[in-house]
Amino acid sequence: MLIIDFMAPPLPHYIVSGLSYAEIGGRHPSRQNIGAFDLLVVIEGCLFVGEGGVDYEVKEGHALILRPDSQHYAYAGCVEETKYYWLHFQILSDWRVIDEESYHQNQWKTSGESTPRNLPLPPFTTTSYNVALPQFIKLAQPLKIIEIISELTQMNQNIHLSSVRLKQQALFQEVIVLLSSSIGADGPSSQTICAERAATYLREHYREEFSAKKLGESINFHPVYIARCMRKLYCCSPSVYLLNLRIEHSKLLLVQTDLSMERIAEAVGFNHAAYFTASFTKIEGLAPRKYRQRFAWRKE
Repeated sequence: MLIIDFMAPPLPHYIVSGLSYAEIGGRHPSRQNIGAFDLLVVIEGCLFVGEGGVDYEVKEGHALILRPDSQHYAYAGCVEETKYYWLHFQILSDWRVIDEESYHQNQWKTSGESTPRNLPLPPFTTTSYNVALPQFIKLAQPLKIIEIISELTQMNQNIHLSSVRLKQQALFQEVIVLLSSSIGADGPSSQTICAERAATYLREHYREEFSAKKLGESINFHPVYIARCMRKLYCCSPSVYLLNLRIEHSKLLLVQTDLSMERIAEAVGFNHAAYFTASFTKIEGLAPRKYRQRFAWRKE
C-alpha cells in the first residue's frame, strides 16, 4: 500500500465532486498533471485505472486517490456497468508518497526522551500533526463515505453561497478522517494497545506518586514491556511521559490561576516545589515564575 503523508494544519481543501457512470467498455479518462488530487470511490462495478506503472482494480467499496503530479490512465474498459463518485481536493502543505512499511517505521521512530509525543497541547500555540491517507484501499466504512460525498455533491448547486462552501469544507474533513482510519482497519497492534492504556492511566493519575509496578498491575502488562511500548509509540519512558504531562498541566495553572508555586507543584503531582521548579526550568528553558510573567498583564 502507498501512503500519501502530510502535515496539518492547513487541512486539505475540497474543490468539487460528482457522480459518474461508465457503461460496459467505458473507461475513466486518461490525464496527466491535473493539479489536484482526484478521489475515486466505486459504488457499483469496477474501474481499471493505472498510475505510475501500478494498475488498480477499483472495485465496489474501494477508493483510489490519483495524484496531481502524475499521469493516470485506464488500462482496460469496464466489464460491467460501473457507478462511482469522484472528488477533487487539494493538500495545501507539503506532501509525499511513501510505502506502508516506511510509514509504520516512521510512526515507531524514536526521537529521544526529550521530545515525548501526545502530551497535552500547549495552551497558546498551534501545533502540527501528521495525516496519512491510503492511495488505494478497501474502505472500512464505504456506505458512510459514499453518503458524505453524496451530500457534498448535492451542495454544489448552492456553491455560490459562502455559508455552503464553509459547510462543505467542514463536511469534507469527515471524508479525510474516514480515509485515514481505513489504514488501521485491522485494529491496533498489542504494542499500541499497551502504550495507549499506559498513557491513559498516567493521564488519569498524574497527581499521584508514580509506581511502575502499580502501573503494570492496573493495565495488566509487565512494567518492562510497558516501557518498551511507550518508547516506541511516544518516544519516552512512562516516567518521562508523566513528568512532561505534569509540566503541561502546570503551565495552565500558572496562566489561569494565582496559585503559589508550592500549590501548583502539589496540584500536578510534585512532592517538592524545588523539584517542580528545576524540572520546569529544564524542560521549558525558563523558571515557572518567568513563564507566568510572560503572560501577566500589568495596568500602566
